[in-house]
Amino acid sequence: MTQKWLVPIDGSEVALHSIGWIIRHAAEWREPPQILLINVQMTLPNDIGRFISAETLREFHLETGMAALAAARDQLTAAGLAPELHVLVGDPATAIKEFADSHGCSQILIGTRGHSGLAGTLLGSVAMKLVHLSSVPVLLIR
Repeated sequence: MTQKWLVPIDGSEVALHSIGWIIRHAAEWREPPQILLINVQMTLPNDIGRFISAETLREFHLETGMAALAAARDQLTAAGLAPELHVLVGDPATAIKEFADSHGCSQILIGTRGHSGLAGTLLGSVAMKLVHLSSVPVLLIR
């Protein structure tokens, strides 16, 4: 049975740590996992709809999300892996958790900045929230 790995990507170098990990370990698998890359765009304030149409907002989120996923997609494709790309809008941790549940993902791989203690608590972390929310295993990659 092929595993489904969900890999959240926010466009940062830290997010690409999980892509590097996947590529470095690809030769160890009997069968490569199905890789689903996801970017979650933050919801814009409600009153912006007075100035911009809903369709324009959807296009903006999709374009921005796909741009954030581009480097990860390119690295995986160059390594012979074909990821699926997904862009959502909402609270990142909640959206990632719900996507993983609804798509039957076997695990979530997410890059972390390595903050701990007070810095990690004050900064808040999508990865940390995900660890608490997720019903599937979360692999933190530093």
